[in-house]
Amino acid sequence: MARRHDSLLPLTHDHHHALRNARMLRLAADGGVPVRIEAAEGFLRFFRSEGVAHFREEEEVIFPLVALHENAPTSGIQRVLSEHVVMHALVRELEEQTKAGGPAGQTMLTLAELLKAHVRFEEDELFPAIEELVPDRLSDVSLAKRSRTS
Repeated sequence: MARRHDSLLPLTHDHHHALRNARMLRLAADGGVPVRIEAAEGFLRFFRSEGVAHFREEEEVIFPLVALHENAPTSGIQRVLSEHVVMHALVRELEEQTKAGGPAGQTMLTLAELLKAHVRFEEDELFPAIEELVPDRLSDVSLAKRSRTS
């Protein structure tokens, strides 16, 4: 695999953190209520502190760089945007279930699997397509400074 463009490295680091959080959610899905609540609360903290900002950086900074390009990976961007919305809905459902006394294992699994597939698609297909189309424009990108866990 080719080296990721420097400007996309913060997003790639976020992806590693997202995969760890998705794994924890998936592993806890078959656990008892206390285990599911602990994992769900941890995931919700992660999503609020990092996930939402990550989505915004992709949507407001990275994707517009290629949106008007004649060879833009439009279907890939549409897929990712749609998945962002679905993940927001699943996170809301997870939050409501957690507040009600216990997140459903199926909600946890669905969210974890979607997040994993989402990250893999971005890293394996969408980011490489963007890097190929606009490497010069990526050099001018500076993503917001926020707490990122490697």
